[in-house]
Parts: sequence; structure tokens; C-alpha cells
Amino acid sequence: MWFVNEPQPLHHATAVKRFQDMPESFTARALVLRRPDGSIEPYAQLLRYQRAHPHRSSSWQNTIVRAVGLLWDYSLQVTHHAKPRDLFRSFALALLSGTIKEDGTDPTGLLWPSTPRSRAVGLVKSIEAFAEWCGGEADEPSPIAPEMLSLTPGTAEYVTRLLVWHRLRRVSMLQHIKAAPKTHRKSIVDHGRDPRGHDAEPVKFFPPQYAEKLLWEGHKRPGAEREPNIFRRHNVRDMMIALLDGWGGLRRSEPLHLWLEDVVDDPTAPGHALVVLHHPGESKIRWHNPLTGRSEVLTRREVLRRAYALRPRNDVKRGAYHAGWKGMDLDGDHRAAVFWIDDQAGALFWTLYLGYIRYVRPPIMEQRRRMGGRDHPFLFVSERISAKTGLVGDPYSEKAYERNHKAAVERIGLTSAKEKGTTTHGLRHLYGQTLSKLGVPPQVIKKGLHHRSFLSQTIYTTPDKEATSQTLRAAQRRLALGEFAPIELGNDTSAALLLLRNFLSGGGAR
Repeated sequence: MWFVNEPQPLHHATAVKRFQDMPESFTARALVLRRPDGSIEPYAQLLRYQRAHPHRSSSWQNTIVRAVGLLWDYSLQVTHHAKPRDLFRSFALALLSGTIKEDGTDPTGLLWPSTPRSRAVGLVKSIEAFAEWCGGEADEPSPIAPEMLSLTPGTAEYVTRLLVWHRLRRVSMLQHIKAAPKTHRKSIVDHGRDPRGHDAEPVKFFPPQYAEKLLWEGHKRPGAEREPNIFRRHNVRDMMIALLDGWGGLRRSEPLHLWLEDVVDDPTAPGHALVVLHHPGESKIRWHNPLTGRSEVLTRREVLRRAYALRPRNDVKRGAYHAGWKGMDLDGDHRAAVFWIDDQAGALFWTLYLGYIRYVRPPIMEQRRRMGGRDHPFLFVSERISAKTGLVGDPYSEKAYERNHKAAVERIGLTSAKEKGTTTHGLRHLYGQTLSKLGVPPQVIKKGLHHRSFLSQTIYTTPDKEATSQTLRAAQRRLALGEFAPIELGNDTSAALLLLRNFLSGGGAR
């Protein structure tokens, strides 16, 4: 859970499902505080804070618990400060610079290394947001004099009181919490100049000359060269996700929300996939109620609950079932179509999809049912037996995809690293970079990437789906004419696509 290059906590954090009035389906990250006398107690106020923000991500939960836990550790070990302000300031500086001196000694005993500036700022700001909430939750908030506070918190109550004092006195570790213009706010902690400067950092995108190679060589199944069924010679599932990310502009977690019915033959371009993303919980579908025998229109959240005893994957904050949903530009029905940057990508995806739902997914789910597992509607499934459920065919996880993508990248001789653009998100960046170099208008790039906004004044010029499709098809024609082709699917894909189609039309081999 923690970053290697950061202070390691002395406190204990764990995931909990129930605490007092928490609903059964809610999970949170609990902070268990160890008092100076060795006894422990869960920090209930921090659990209530997470309960008050049920739609926040698991990473948000982890950050606030980690930050408050580190503050607790620091308060126990460093007791010489006369004022809470000094405690807050020195804590923030300890995060930034570490607690180990140049001679290797550490009088605090914490042995904290230095924390990257951006991460230290994030930890401190999460504490300040929690302090603001603590003060706002008080029935009768009143300033607590510093001399009334123990600078060695012995109970969780002291932590809360200290944070409330922090909020009411407008004491900030980084900047005053005042309703003044941001440029006028002054920090009580000098972190030095931001090393990033003021220019936007260049985006790191997947190297385009290796994009097609990633599909056909990176995702080969080792030892499956002579497999009779050509759809089992490659990891078709991960090829499909790579196409959605690099040629469809999706985030790595978004394809994991797709259901089987979300992919159809495009009526405007037969033989090409029309992929429609739905909001994991709010999008409505028609569902046949087996009890009444009637068709009903329900949200996906309700269908998951009734038919599969599941929740939307973004509602589950952690674990293999969790899949993030950052938010995207959706229509009034909570849906968004994938816009292919290359016409061949849509054709390849449709062919891979047909092979996947005919030869790959069915035997996995049949094995799952033999093992006593229930069905589910998610398109992409795991081929491995889950250590948690003991079943094969669980919904495919983010970590598993990242692991397989890393192996595919290394298989073609590259290193998987964020700074090289070779991680899963680098494919999405390549999509945006390609559209930009093709001269596609920014408002269309926004639609292609499904961003909800990019500049406030462009809200009235954002094109509809038809205009977006027309512009992207014009870009595809420029690709075909050779004007610019950074991620062109070339002869290798054309030959492979013909082979796959012939295999499907000939009935193939099971």
C-alpha cells in the first residue's frame, strides 16, 4: 500500500467493512492508533470522514489514512515543540526533507527518508482537508487554546482536538486557509521553488513505431505457436484492451466495465466494432425479470444486484474486483461511444471480439460454473484461479492487465516505465498525441478522449457524436493517404486480420 521511497508508518492501517453505523456494502481504510502505553484504538473520526465521502476512491482513503497516521507517529516521537503551529510546520518539513541527518543519525527515531515534493504537498493537504471537516462537524466549534493541548497525543480525541484547533486558528502547514486570492496566500513552510517550473510537462506517450509490434508480438502466448486455434495463439483479451486504449483513447480501467452486449457490429460500417461505454451504475438497460417474465428497464447497478449479487466495480474501493471510473463525457443516457483513430482498428477489434466470445471466454466460464461459481456480464475475464474466490473467470482486474501489459512491453524489447510512456496509460496518451498531430480540433480531441471539459469557453462549440465521427473519419482518410501515420496498423495487421476472418468464416477449430 505504501510507496517505497516514503516514510514508513509505525501505526497500523487496515481495510474494514463494518464500524458502528457504516452500511454493510461500504469499505474504508481504518487507522489503528497505538498509544504511548502500548494500548490501541481505532481512530473512529477518520472512519466517519471516509463514511461522509462514500464516492471517493480507495487511493483517496489510503492517502488520508497514511497522512494522519504519519502525523500521529511524528507527534508521539517529537514532543519538544511549544506550539501546535511549530509542530505542524516541522512535520511538513520532516516529510519533505526526511528525519535522517547528514551524519546518519536520527534523534526522532522515525528514520524517514525525504518525500518527493508533490507527494509531501498531497499528504499535507489531505490532513488540512480532514481538519476542515473535523471543525465543520463539531456541534459548537470553539477555539481550543494551545496550552490546553497535549503535544504528545495520548488518545484519538487529542488528535481530533489538535486538528480542530488547526482549522479554527487558520493554521496551515502549507498555506493559510483564508478566502483570499490564491496568489496572495503565503505558506508557513518553505518548500523551495517547484522544480517543474511553470510550463506544462510534455506528455509521455507510447512509442508509435512499436505500437503494432506490441499487438502481434508482445501479446503472443509463449509456447502457443502451433496452437490449432489461431485465436489462442495470442492473448486476445489484452490485445482488445490495448486497441481500446491506444486506438480508442480509453483509460486502462474503463474497458474493464464493458459488458458482453456493449460491443456490436457497427451499422454504419459493417465489419467494424461499435463499442459503447456505459456508466457502471447509472446507465439503464433492458432486463428480463425471470420472476415476472416481463422485460424491465433498470440501471446497471440494479441489474448487477438482482441478477448477479454484485455491485458496480467502481463502487468497490479495493481488491481485484475494483475498477476505477474517473468520470467521462457521457450523453443523457450515461453512455459514450469509442471513436477509432484507425479504421483498421475497428475492424480488428470486431474480429477479435467474435473470436474471443466464441473460443476464449466460453470455456473459461464453463469451467467457472463447474467449480460452483456464478455467471457475470463483464466482457473481460481472468483465466487464472482467484486466490480469494477459488474460481476461474472472475472479472479481469486492473493489476492483472498492468502485469500482462508490462510483460508484453518487455517481450518486444522495451522497458515498462511511466517516464518512457510504455505503461498502460501511455497508449491513451499516444491516441491524444496522434489526434493533435493530425490537426484535429481540440473540441473533437476532447470528445475522442471523453474529457468532460478542457476550456470553459469551448462548451458551446463541442461537437455532437455525428460531427465527431465525421471529423475523425476525415482524419482516418488522411492516415490512409499517408499524410501522417504514427500508429498505423500496416501490412502485418492486414495479413493477420484476413487470416482471422478466414478462420472465423471457416468454422475454425475448438
